[in-house]
Amino acid sequence: MGTGTNFKSSSVRQWLQYHFLDKKLDTRFGYLFLSGIALLLVYGIVAFDKKTGPIVLAVFGGLLLCIVMMKSRYFGLYFLIAFSSVTVTIDRLVDLPLPSGTLIEFFTYLMLLGLLLNYEQKRNIDGRFWTNPVTLVLYILFAYYLVELFNPGMFSPLGWLSFFRKQLSYFIFYYICYSLLNSRERIIYFVRFMIALSTVLALYACKQQYFGYAGFELRWIGTGNGYTLLFQGGMLRKFSVFSDPSTSGILFAAIAVLCVILLFRSRDKKEKKWLGLALAINLLGYSYSGTRTATVMIIAGILMYCISTIYERRTGILMFYSAIIFAVLMVMPYQNPITNRIRSTFEGTKDASAAIRDYDRHEVQPYIQAHPIGGGIFTSGMEGNKYNKGHYLEYLQADSGYLKVLAEQGPFGLALLLIFYFIIMRAGYYRFYRVKDPEIRTYYIGLLVMMFTLMVAQYAQMAISQYPVVLYFYAILVIFIKLADFDESKQPAKTIET
Repeated sequence: MGTGTNFKSSSVRQWLQYHFLDKKLDTRFGYLFLSGIALLLVYGIVAFDKKTGPIVLAVFGGLLLCIVMMKSRYFGLYFLIAFSSVTVTIDRLVDLPLPSGTLIEFFTYLMLLGLLLNYEQKRNIDGRFWTNPVTLVLYILFAYYLVELFNPGMFSPLGWLSFFRKQLSYFIFYYICYSLLNSRERIIYFVRFMIALSTVLALYACKQQYFGYAGFELRWIGTGNGYTLLFQGGMLRKFSVFSDPSTSGILFAAIAVLCVILLFRSRDKKEKKWLGLALAINLLGYSYSGTRTATVMIIAGILMYCISTIYERRTGILMFYSAIIFAVLMVMPYQNPITNRIRSTFEGTKDASAAIRDYDRHEVQPYIQAHPIGGGIFTSGMEGNKYNKGHYLEYLQADSGYLKVLAEQGPFGLALLLIFYFIIMRAGYYRFYRVKDPEIRTYYIGLLVMMFTLMVAQYAQMAISQYPVVLYFYAILVIFIKLADFDESKQPAKTIET
């Protein structure tokens, strides 16, 4: 009896795999299945209401998407990043509170399941993944997060659970990238995908600048005090598809710095052309966001690159042109709201919001000094208002990623985070100065400087925790570890210790 049941179960599994995974419904059954869905849509619209059809379509489309993501991990990887970029716009478009963050985590776990079921790709997870210094520091951070669960200053564990769940999904994404980015070509393709996606999103910011916001965006701006926050310095700041202008400006600035380095070091004329176009569009998208933190990122990125490669003759050329562009921008007689916003970064003046942030930082210092492990995870800002009402930190608008960690996790938590960042930069620079292949060296220094700019942005904004930047962050960790493996002029990097 048991043998017969197992046999039937195995046959059903094989039949489902053949039609849905192997043939992707390109069979007689598939045609009948899809025709049935079409008939259900028509019947639902006629018999019930116009909302039934789209709901049924969304359900079956979601099921097919899940199947494709499990079957094709590379499609899942790039879909996940692209989807994470536009979730806020989808929310505005449908005007419904969709669980976007939960969907991103669900897709991440779905990809993990597909990866675990694929023996060949699962083999790419070697011992180096588990023992690499970057992974080891992540273990320590997770251990500290577990300690924070018992923080007496935290009123509710729900905020901690939400934070920990998200950190776990980031680690799983890191695990997935380690398995999938397993060749030089795939790593380079991933970097180019980052640039291409950012360029498309920056192009949409240009559309908002030249042709105005779409109707659904204007409706969203009209709720609350959105217009007041967006209209600053005589310009209406553009946010592309993101939640706010700061998020878009930080992404576009980081990608622009990466494009500058790749363009400056590339020897391929065709590559230089598309990198130049991507650079121009990302710079425009950044400028229309009016994000002064992004301006600091670009300056800091150029300086970091020049310091890192000061021994190269071409670095002097980049420094010369950069100085000329900066000087012209600061002293040219013709100005407009966009250039004035950029110039205000260096004028030393502070607007009301900056003054309030400085006041909040000063006021919270005694509390931080009295709480070495902080007030508890998700006790400040919007999360504090949601999970820990009445907490001392509830109305602290940290803005700075470092201040938020300091307030919620204390000096110990901030120290661990800074150690994590140090290990990341050390791992990248160790390999950059030891690989010989010019192209690999170029990608190392480009991504290193990009990571540095994000760490700089953390001082004034919640830069690294936003999608899709946080996914790029963990994917770049993998690239730092694995890219040197493909340097053909020396031994594989797996013999190198960071």
